[in-house]
Amino acid sequence: MSNEDLELRRREFLKIAGGSAFMSLVAGAGFTALPGTAWSAHHLKALSEDEGKTLLAFARTLFPHDFLADSYYGNVVNAVDEKAAADAALRQQITEGVARVERLSKKNFGDQSFHQLGEKARTRVVKTVEGTPFFSTMYGETLGGIYGHPDVWKVLGFEGSSVEHGGYLERGFDDISWLPKE
Repeated sequence: MSNEDLELRRREFLKIAGGSAFMSLVAGAGFTALPGTAWSAHHLKALSEDEGKTLLAFARTLFPHDFLADSYYGNVVNAVDEKAAADAALRQQITEGVARVERLSKKNFGDQSFHQLGEKARTRVVKTVEGTPFFSTMYGETLGGIYGHPDVWKVLGFEGSSVEHGGYLERGFDDISWLPKE
């Protein structure tokens, strides 16, 4: 057996072992899909089921996290639906925005609905509507809906507000080992 063969096998081993170790670390750190993976659009008040599916895919495209279940993105859709049910102008903005996203999807990607597209294709469509009021609304709602959720904080390692616990200074902020000691 030559050294080249040995090196190749060592690299293959390290690649496999490293990948397994990384996945164990990720799973152990909580980066698995959060419970409640299913989300259903049939309970929406102002928006149709198809509009809900489009909004879910839009939210996931804006802030893609494979380890987050659809139910967390569904919470964003539910919040948008609640607001649209109470505000006719917002409902029209959302309905027109979804219709535009769907037209772009079908025109550019072989008559496929937005939620059926792959991530790269969805990203292209989202970039096309960036700067519209619809995009701004969905961006704000998704940002707050995902990163404002305490269960997501746990997965991301954020402990939440520290004001009620005396601030960050005595709660891990100074745990950084590379800072010089005074």
